[in-house]
Amino acid sequence: MKSELAGNMYRDESFAKNAFVGKVAPNKDIEEFLLGCDLYDNVACRWRDIPEQPLHESDLYQPIGNIFEAAIKHFYFSSDSKQPTRAFFDYPTLFLHRLGPKDRGVAKSSPNFMIYGAGRNFPLLNAIKNDSLHRLFYASCATPLEVKKFTEDVFDANLVQIEMYARQCFVVQRNRFFVYSMIITEKYAQLYLFDRSGGHYSHRVDIHANATDFVRFILGVASPDDAVIGFDTQIYWEGKQRVLETVNDQGIVEKYNLEDKKLFYRRAILGRGTCCWITKDGRGKILIVKDAWHFRGRLPEWKSLKAAKGLKGVGQMVAYFPGAHVSDHRGLDISTIPDDMKPVFRDRTFCRMLLEGYGKTIVEFDTADEVLFAFRDAIAGHQNLWNTNILHRDVSVNNILIGLPGAEEGWRGVLIDLDMAIWLDGRKSLAEANFKIGTRAFQSISVLKSCLPKKAGLCHDYLDDLESFFYVLVWICFGYSGPGKMVEPFPEFLTDWGSENPLRAARTKMSLCLISLGVTAGEVTPFFGVVFHELLENLRGFFEVVIKRKATFPKDQTPPGPTQLISEASGDYATILGFVDDAITKHTGADRTTVAPNPNTPVQSGTLVHR
Repeated sequence: MKSELAGNMYRDESFAKNAFVGKVAPNKDIEEFLLGCDLYDNVACRWRDIPEQPLHESDLYQPIGNIFEAAIKHFYFSSDSKQPTRAFFDYPTLFLHRLGPKDRGVAKSSPNFMIYGAGRNFPLLNAIKNDSLHRLFYASCATPLEVKKFTEDVFDANLVQIEMYARQCFVVQRNRFFVYSMIITEKYAQLYLFDRSGGHYSHRVDIHANATDFVRFILGVASPDDAVIGFDTQIYWEGKQRVLETVNDQGIVEKYNLEDKKLFYRRAILGRGTCCWITKDGRGKILIVKDAWHFRGRLPEWKSLKAAKGLKGVGQMVAYFPGAHVSDHRGLDISTIPDDMKPVFRDRTFCRMLLEGYGKTIVEFDTADEVLFAFRDAIAGHQNLWNTNILHRDVSVNNILIGLPGAEEGWRGVLIDLDMAIWLDGRKSLAEANFKIGTRAFQSISVLKSCLPKKAGLCHDYLDDLESFFYVLVWICFGYSGPGKMVEPFPEFLTDWGSENPLRAARTKMSLCLISLGVTAGEVTPFFGVVFHELLENLRGFFEVVIKRKATFPKDQTPPGPTQLISEASGDYATILGFVDDAITKHTGADRTTVAPNPNTPVQSGTLVHR
């Protein structure tokens, strides 16, 4: 298994000197502790019981464990202190870690040591439902630690290991801004911090000669202040109930009970770290809490949602709460980052949003009508965004929701997740197409081909997003044989759409779009039938023209800008929506303006399906 953070590990020469300063006991107090500590030889300047040349890694466990316990007890367990919230444990037991779909192999070990947490950011054991020992372990983990025999490459060789432990803390706990870790040997210790921009680490510190720094590290990673070790303290446990606490515009504290069900989470450390929760307001209305980290300087989603207020077919925001930057908790002044470190660090900003709740994702349909209605109104919602000078850029099965029971026309489908959206207002030209933006399986051919070195003239416009809508419908009609029933084996051409190679995905889509569906893909599943097949063929014919036009656009010419596309866009949306409306009329036998699924349909958030 390779590091997901390769290329994003920031070596900070001042990290060891500055870490936890002002947050734990000052150096003079630590020096006094060392003078009175039987474990440390102040004359020889070394820890007495740590062997200079251990035969086995396990020979280090007891002496290093004793140092941790002595420091924690001295500074945090005084006679007048509150109930202790930190404890130190060694864990030689092996656990199998749950990895993401892109991981190769199975990581197989738990950390040697763990700082165990208790208090309101750690659940009671009976609050964790239907979980394995693995999850119980990480639910209580304040800081994972690794002890190894020293070799020159010990820190690099074990980076993936501690990175994996940190990832499990993020995934299981879901309210961590960052996670600390250490690799400790008989000679040195190295401090690590993992967050949504990657990793931040110190030079190796001599634990004997620089015992004061080492003890400061111990006090930091074992701090009883949950915020110091990386927790978002606005989310906490009250008994078995997880709670979010916010402050509204009037300065009034508001509490929301969070359902334990996972709506969406990203397993990777690096990136947006999106996490969604279900809650209710004081009137019982379903809301979604969405936490995410966006690149600093990029248009935040809340600004796009604020501009989209009241637009039919577009997910609505109730409130937003901008947060801190990654650079804040790292203690970095981004204006003074050394040139050699600039490529490995890109700052991110946290934001929490309260969103209105809607229905299930479009692939969780109960009826074929639901698919048509949701598809139609989400496209209309996309047009409403375009007319407001916002381009979505990430249309996918995850980002189209079925409307609530009884929803009126315009709200039978909802387009959500504006993380990748851009504003077109004031732009003379469109944003360059970028194959790294969007969901691979549903990216347009033009966007996929932007991976090529010679990509002049390729811009991302509304037609690329409409093409993505087409692929969404193809995915459903060829990939599902009914509600909750994916075709097995899954069609090979759909699997190719998700290829890590953008050109492979582009070639497969070219074959689909330039030749009749019946020749390249066969027939839609019987559940959808002839009406859907005709709709897809009409859409395919439309995009065949678009794709050919884009493919032959002269590279020495400037593509049309937003203002030049206004009139053309209106006609194209009308054509696409006309195809869908015709299909609705044929499929239902008459115009219908509401969705009438089971009234007990669970309300969910966008970006629900995790692949």
